[in-house]
Amino acid sequence: MKRLLATQIAGLIAGAALTIAAPASAAEVAYKLDPAHTETTFTIDRFGFTSIIGIFAKSEGTIWLDEAAPEKSRVEATVAVDSLFTGDDTRNQHIEGERWMNAAKNPTMTFKSTKVEKTGDMTAKVTGDLTVMGVTQPATFDVKLNKIGTAPNNQKKQAGFTITGQVSRKAFGSASAAGVIGDTVNIRIETLAVAQ
Repeated sequence: MKRLLATQIAGLIAGAALTIAAPASAAEVAYKLDPAHTETTFTIDRFGFTSIIGIFAKSEGTIWLDEAAPEKSRVEATVAVDSLFTGDDTRNQHIEGERWMNAAKNPTMTFKSTKVEKTGDMTAKVTGDLTVMGVTQPATFDVKLNKIGTAPNNQKKQAGFTITGQVSRKAFGSASAAGVIGDTVNIRIETLAVAQ
């Protein structure tokens, strides 16, 4: 009897030890975009001679990252249209103006993910609803997780991403100078996100 009791107690202790030692199931962690280290850039063909390069410098958003199940991750982001810089003040005003992006009427662009498909150890395709100039269309971007870890300067957990993709400006209602200014807008986003 004593031997049986001792065996049962040992089993309970072992079970408890295993429970303590087993890692809890990973949950999503919210990462806030760092606006000082996030840039949304684009290129678009001009007359076939050159491509115009632009940067939207102001953005905010959250990435809910699930490292154990990346397909459960999600993102919501907003970009300020009036933060555009193309290297020429007149061009900035034209693009932000009523004929093109109409920043006064549509001050932001937004993206809200609906699906994450893992394509590699550090890559994924992220599909979601992209709203530009008040028009919402589905869009898919290629996302690369560059690095995740503790930053050496502030000891905060951070994640860095490179995001690329293409959209048709005509799909969002921009038809100005069709056939002269390209329809395909190439997008590249470099972003740093900080765990909350």
